[in-house]
Amino acid sequence: MIMCRWFLTSQGHRIAAVVCLVGAVCTGCMHLHSRSFDPDMAVPERPYVALLPFGLEQDITTLSAVKSVEDRPSPEEESRQVAETLNEVLTDARWLLLSRLATSQQFRFVSLEQTDAVALELGLKRGALPTPDQLGQLRRRLNADLIVAAQILEYGQIRWQWFVTGAVAELSLETVVIGLATAWNPVIILANVGVDVLVNAALLLGGGYLFGIAFRPVIIEARALETVQGNPIWQATDGAFYARGALKQLPESERGKKESQLRINLGTAIEGLADSLAAAGFTVSDLARMSGEPKGE
Repeated sequence: MIMCRWFLTSQGHRIAAVVCLVGAVCTGCMHLHSRSFDPDMAVPERPYVALLPFGLEQDITTLSAVKSVEDRPSPEEESRQVAETLNEVLTDARWLLLSRLATSQQFRFVSLEQTDAVALELGLKRGALPTPDQLGQLRRRLNADLIVAAQILEYGQIRWQWFVTGAVAELSLETVVIGLATAWNPVIILANVGVDVLVNAALLLGGGYLFGIAFRPVIIEARALETVQGNPIWQATDGAFYARGALKQLPESERGKKESQLRINLGTAIEGLADSLAAAGFTVSDLARMSGEPKGE
């Protein structure tokens, strides 16, 4: 599975993340999630976390973009099925993040039902960061120490503006490295360009499934805010492109389905985000110091 994690603060850094992800796909490098945190953290020091409903930044309007379909339904039925499918994806992503964070034994959690009720009353948009006033309401009504907002940036394909920027930068770097290593052998350089074009085109157009390997890009961004001052204290983006080993655990009839391949990469990206947040090791005392609030107040 190909993954890369970046801490982002701007649109430019998002493009940098795509460069990294594209480079990982083309060079075949591996990045494994590490889980380095203290499972013995005292319960009173574990922050209460409220996970806001996930959002989807990408505009998806066709069912075939997220599912394998044999016959395209009517426009009305397709619109209904797209909305239903995306809602399931967002719900599953949030549940997976909660489940993975729970295994770290670093946090306590506000119930999703309670969080949803307050978010609905406050008019929070899915995936968006709350305003200072909304954050204050979330703190008082949910008694949360951390608010986590997450958004799926890409699901199934990458916007061409980001991808072209990343692909061109990655290919330029590869060409220089290969050129210096081969005395600028044109055959080897052109062969590498051909491979890059084929792989990148497949990813840009929504991926593919070949020789038991699924190319289905999924990129997710998440942020955490402490609730006293509203300061952002953690931000990460994680993505997954390949699905291979996990596909073998599925029945043969499921392996070739786009929705199954996407869900596997969704889970991989979620695991990376959860492990990154858990590894930060935030405690109630840490958050009090960050916000300037006396401990126990």
